[in-house]
Amino acid sequence: MATPNFPLLSIILYWILAIWPHGHAVVLASKGNLSRHDNRNPKASSYTESVKKRLGAKEFAAWERAESCHRNHLENMPLFCAAIFAGLLAERQIGASSRGLNEFAGGWLVIRVLYTINYLRTDTLKGSYIRSVLWYIGSFWAIYVIGAAAFALGT
Repeated sequence: MATPNFPLLSIILYWILAIWPHGHAVVLASKGNLSRHDNRNPKASSYTESVKKRLGAKEFAAWERAESCHRNHLENMPLFCAAIFAGLLAERQIGASSRGLNEFAGGWLVIRVLYTINYLRTDTLKGSYIRSVLWYIGSFWAIYVIGAAAFALGT
């Protein structure tokens, strides 16, 4: 049996990581009783208002952070996927090893797990700066991978 391509599998792993904070937010909003979760229109402002009424200020802030973390993961998914596919294309084209791309995929996932932990647990301004640093490291690493692939594939 062939060994699976880790960079491609990392896309699935990242998608799971991106969805997890939303599930966490649903548990927070329902106070652990999922039968309370109203899934008819969870993106509506009326849903947000009903959650705000149900939760205390600190709980609501945690819910907002979880939903924001989820959205940020989804916003960054195209950059990550582009870096993976550009890297794979460049490796195939020039016959390079996938070691660097494997390191990027694994590193991205580690950075984003740390980002998620920070987003969900940090409610201070100072702590949020760590999250921003993690975001910049991951984003610029992805941009670097795309740029390196562009130069490798250049004529």
